[in-house]
Order: sequence, then structure tokens, then C-alpha cells
Amino acid sequence: MMEGHRFQHQSYPTQPLILPQYHLLKTTDAVGVDFSTLHAELGVRDVFLVHGTFMGDDPFAITETLRSLAGGSALLERPLLSLAAKLQEQMKPTAEQFTSDVGNYTPEYREEFERLVGGDPLVRLLEPTWSGQNHHFARADLAVRLLCALDGARPAADERVLLWGHSHAGNGFAILSHLLANDPPSMRAFFDAVGPQEGAHWQRAKEILANALSPHPWARSVLIAAFGTPVRYGWNRQGYRHLVHVLNHVPVDPNQPSLARPMFPPHSLGDMVNAKYGDWVQAFGIAGTDVVPPTSKRVNQQLAPILEAGLADPVFGNDTRFIRPERVKTACARWKTGTRCHADGTNLLVTYEPSGRTTSLGRPIESALFGHGVATTTTWLPSHLALILKTLQQAERPNP
Repeated sequence: MMEGHRFQHQSYPTQPLILPQYHLLKTTDAVGVDFSTLHAELGVRDVFLVHGTFMGDDPFAITETLRSLAGGSALLERPLLSLAAKLQEQMKPTAEQFTSDVGNYTPEYREEFERLVGGDPLVRLLEPTWSGQNHHFARADLAVRLLCALDGARPAADERVLLWGHSHAGNGFAILSHLLANDPPSMRAFFDAVGPQEGAHWQRAKEILANALSPHPWARSVLIAAFGTPVRYGWNRQGYRHLVHVLNHVPVDPNQPSLARPMFPPHSLGDMVNAKYGDWVQAFGIAGTDVVPPTSKRVNQQLAPILEAGLADPVFGNDTRFIRPERVKTACARWKTGTRCHADGTNLLVTYEPSGRTTSLGRPIESALFGHGVATTTTWLPSHLALILKTLQQAERPNP
């Protein structure tokens, strides 16, 4: 989106730098692919798998609220903090029991990924994970955790780190791209807006950036594969090497084949459940759909002018101008644009050939979670990896 370093938000609809690519993906697409080239040819040494919203260790801010209450009561501080720690420890494992690999990266997914690439690169789930909450600060916290993960990996100039993320993890990656661009005024504004935070990772991030060049040398080592990421924050092209978006998409309008079926006006529940037009969650989760707990309200208000810089007000038609409240009216007007593609990176619009696998509820995995859950399934991992590998290889080739 930008050659400079300032934070920006994407517009609705976006104007991608390059035309999107269309793919009919099959589970057989990975047959014969040599996945060892991820390391041997592309130099990828580390892969970090990052889950999306609501799959973290505090997705509904329960433990965050308990810790806030503990700070206001000397008598209850110890039992509340103990309860918060226990809940946080169990939150993600409990969620994984219900979701399996539909909408979530599991240990089994990590193991299969590492098996496919032959044990090199090293594949890991991001630990410690992020909260999975749906708001600016949660995604900013993810970006800071990722910066610290890069500090642990410390890639050399000829080594690559692949960030592989689902849903709003991709927007955490977008914020990371600005951190790695490392423009001092932008970094001061960002960290001043966040203010003092618990957790050593925030202080460590400040130290990493304060002592680094602009852009940070690690930026040229970062490869990004984002699956089902809603169009939100802008990307800083000085903060990554290559960026690929994989989006579950079924063309609707022959004249505008890259647009999603608009979320407004409302559609039948059957269309959404069956993912008739692709990933409804990716189309839905745009600006105006955050869910901010009271404990994070202030920091989100302070971050909004930075992370939403340049976000234009939508145009209201006769079908939206009378909607109330204002926030819903604005969201409906943006949903009408049918934005699917991101402004930066390579947008891969993927239609899935049914694999035959179903969820525990008997739904085809290609339509699970309104079309949002297919991206994290082990069934489609080989084909996804083959697609990403091919796209990155093409990106690395010099232009003729």
C-alpha cells in the first residue's frame, strides 16, 4: 500500500497493485511436489503458524477482566489471579477439542507440515500465543509477539522466515510490516498510543526497534502467507519480502469477478452456511466489526487514529442512509462494496473442489465456518503448501 513508513488503513473497495490470480484447487494438486525446495531453494529456515480470532488463550477477555478486578481488591487479588491463570491455561486446549483443525492450527497440523517439508524448515506454533480477541490492541499485541519471535529466530540475510496465518492473524502481520519498516516517528506514535503494558515482550519490542536500522534488516527475510484475512490494515512494503493472500472465493459477477458477494443486503442463512459464494467471514470482518471489552476500550480508542489512518467514510445510498445506529449503517455501506482482495501482495482467489471430508456436524469442510474453516485443515495443507511454494518461487524469479 505504501512506499513510506506511516500506518494506513485499506479502502473499500481496494485497488490491488496487481490483478488477482484465480485457482480451482484440488487435493491432488500436491502430488509430485518437492516440498524440500521450501528450504533448499527459498531458504526458509523457520515457519510460524498463527491462529486467527477467537482461537487464542483469552478470546473473550475473561481472564483479562479477572486480572483487572484483582487489581482493585487486595482481599481477592490472589484467588482471582489464580483463577485467571488456570482459565487461560485451559482456554485454547478446550477450544481445540471442539474445533479440531477447522478454523484452527493444531499440533497435528504442525506435525504434518513438518513431515511434508522433511523436517527442514523448523515448523512451530506461535508460543506464547496471542489472545485471539477481535480488536486493534489484540492484533497489535500479536505483531509485537511476532517481532520478539523474529528476535529469537534472528534470520541471517540469506535466510527466510515464513509467517503462515489465518484470518485476523494476517492483520497482525500487517502491523508487523510497519514495525519492521521501523520509521521512528511512526514507532513513537504507536508505542505512545499503546502506553505502558504488562509483559516483557512490549519492552523488548521497543528495544529491538530502537537499536535497529530503518527498515529493520529482518524485513527482507520475512515471507507471509495469509489465509482468509479480512481487508483491514494497510501493509508496508518495506516490512516484508513477499506477501501472498489465499482467499476462498466463488465469482459472482462476470464483470467484476474479484468482488465477493456483498454482505449487505442480507442473504439467506443457507447461502452463508453452505459458503455458496466463498468465505463469508473474510468478507464480514472488515472495519467496524471489532468487539472491544471494557478493559481494552481506552487503548483501542488511542490506537484507532493510527491503525485506521486514511480510512474513508463510506458512501450511503437509499438502502443504508436510514439505518441506525451509525456504526451498523457504516458497516453495511462497506459490506456493499464486496471487497475481497487486499491492496498489496498477491491475491490468490481459490475455489475448492470438494474433498469429500466432512466435519463432526456432517458439513463439507470446504463450507465449514461459513467458508472460513477450510484454510486450516490438514486435508488441504499439501495443496495450500504447493500453491504457496509455487507463488513464492515465481516471486523470487527476476523480472524478464
